Amino acid sequence: MPAAMSYVVRPWALRDLKDVMQLIREGATFHKALDQVKTTPEALREDGFGRHPKFGCLVAEVPPEHRSKDGRTIVGYQFHYFRYCTWQGRLVIGEDLYVMPEFRGQGIGTSLLSQVAKLALAHGFTQFQFLSANWNQPATALYEKLGAVDVTATDNWLVWHIEGQAVGEMAKRATQ
Repeated sequence: MPAAMSYVVRPWALRDLKDVMQLIREGATFHKALDQVKTTPEALREDGFGRHPKFGCLVAEVPPEHRSKDGRTIVGYQFHYFRYCTWQGRLVIGEDLYVMPEFRGQGIGTSLLSQVAKLALAHGFTQFQFLSANWNQPATALYEKLGAVDVTATDNWLVWHIEGQAVGEMAKRATQ
């Protein structure tokens, strides 16, 4: 692989759907959680390109002469969405960052994150939050290098999650 890899970071397009779905599965496999992937290409299409998109996605694309071993040119992605924090205002959440192993170390992950930060600033957002697995040391090192701070312990907040039948049961408790 050349020392200075050529690539472009851009918003995803419908034509990227199959490649992004494959990368999502690869990322889940890396996290030993492929069985947890419930997202479908149809859901991604509706939620990402529908009338009211629920998220944004940037992709990293290499030119055909640098395509992956299995022939792909979409080699990474970063999902993000905008949120509002009642205490601090606007923030962007980086939901998922993935770069194919053969393309890591080329600055692609940093470029994807930097482009989301640029997008956030353009929309008046000055905070960028993202998650990483506590065992993923390369990701932790990258985030720290970029100036991110792990606030898990210092902010004293726990992240809670509820899904499936439990959401349905909770909804039954709602009053008109």
